[in-house]
Amino acid sequence: MARQAVAYGLVGLTVVFLVMLLVLPYVQSYVVSGFEDMSCEEGSKPCDEGYFCQQKTCVPISPKFNIGDVKPGAEGF
Repeated sequence: MARQAVAYGLVGLTVVFLVMLLVLPYVQSYVVSGFEDMSCEEGSKPCDEGYFCQQKTCVPISPKFNIGDVKPGAEGF
């Protein structure tokens, strides 16, 4: 009985190992790095869409917006 349990354990470990070998390359291709290169140079290394180059740094096009500064009934709103 113990030999059969050991055999099932070894077969199970082999199956898990083979599945990991097949799945690991796909998982690694979808991993996103925590750090992005946000440097740029005019003309040679452009920024991504939605950013522009300012002082060798990619800056978002949309301005910062503080909702706390908005007052109901103010002009323009």
